[in-house]
Amino acid sequence: MHQAAQVKRHVIALAALFAAVSPLIACAPAPAAAPAVNWSPQALEDLHRIAEATPTEGLPAETAALTELAQFALRAKTDPVAAAQLDVAADALFASLAHSFSQGASEPTIADPAWHIPLSAAPDMDALRMRLAEGTLPSALLTPLLPQSDDYRTLREELARVTAEEDTADAAGPSRAARLIQLRANLERWRWLPRDLPASRVEVRVPQFEVALVRPDRAPLVHAAIVGARNTPTPSFAAEIRSVAINPTWTPPHSILAGELLPRFRRDPSAAEREGFDVIGADGAVIAPNAVDWSARPFPYQLRQRAGAANALGRIRFDLPNPFAIYLHDTPNRALFARTDRALSHGCIRVAEPTGLAEAVINAPEWSSTDIEVAIATGEGRTVHLAAPVSIYVLYLTAVAAEDGGVAYLADLYGRDAGVIRALDLPDAALVAGLTQATVSCAA
Repeated sequence: MHQAAQVKRHVIALAALFAAVSPLIACAPAPAAAPAVNWSPQALEDLHRIAEATPTEGLPAETAALTELAQFALRAKTDPVAAAQLDVAADALFASLAHSFSQGASEPTIADPAWHIPLSAAPDMDALRMRLAEGTLPSALLTPLLPQSDDYRTLREELARVTAEEDTADAAGPSRAARLIQLRANLERWRWLPRDLPASRVEVRVPQFEVALVRPDRAPLVHAAIVGARNTPTPSFAAEIRSVAINPTWTPPHSILAGELLPRFRRDPSAAEREGFDVIGADGAVIAPNAVDWSARPFPYQLRQRAGAANALGRIRFDLPNPFAIYLHDTPNRALFARTDRALSHGCIRVAEPTGLAEAVINAPEWSSTDIEVAIATGEGRTVHLAAPVSIYVLYLTAVAAEDGGVAYLADLYGRDAGVIRALDLPDAALVAGLTQATVSCAA
């Protein structure tokens, strides 16, 4: 399966490419919608230069593709078939780089199966080839496809610095080899991220144990956070905060219900009442805990924890519909924020000082922090709908730009970096070898 992913990086683009360039191979005119490119020496030199520099982006070296280009170029001087093959191989390398730069060189579902953030749109290869045919150099078309954020540039500069270091052990921090792994893995994650991230958004920075409200006109509003424990990790995904619940109730998911609550309440039925849980039958009626068969499977009732100081969600819940049943919420166990390692939850994100974040997210004059505290004090549950949804991104980045302009290296809590590197560093594949040998048939 991993080999298939590598073939995708270099060769799958050929499925669409050959539809466009097969007329070239047969020495016929190319379709107007996707003109075949007759690669000039200058364009080939520029393509070679940018392909040779892929390691500076944390990408694997394009060794096989460049070797193949060189072989075709040498034969093309006297062989028209090789000349046609050279154009096809250059197009294939250009397409491969375009996809690697714009969407990453690995498949997220293989490299990091917990990453569920949609990729940016694939590059418009027809438009790019048209500009190539008009004389635009490949580097001028490919470089803008890379992330243009300050964060990406900082990681790329750090990669160059660390690459140039002597390979010595550093007892005060991660080794050079470990830093190279983190930098490359996170440069790839930035390539996976959409290029059009909203200027105003909430970021859950999982390895940093923080939640940040990013705004274009001021510094981020940063809150400490508790994230998924190592055996119940928080996935990476994008969603929208659409409302804020004050004094929420909590309906535990099946994993917590079956794994923790039912066994505990079976041993001590009175614990359900002490912890503020209602047991609700199919008809909606509340059932006394001592009348419940806590051993029944499947459990025929619903458990719902009443709003209050002991509620697992605390006093504020940020509602962000998603397929993972992940919430951003307050917690009654606020002392846990004093810990350094805060990978402690079942996957949801607990946020410190949620009232200030709620005020900023609701962003309405009638909902100041004071107004929110007054609403909390009533004990009554209510939902405040946002005038406009706020985008939220749950991110797993283990090397990040620091405030001092350097890079902070964070613990790889869930061991995900290695999978990204494995996907990046699968054996290189030639782009065209064998594919055109039988199909090119041009007159001398």
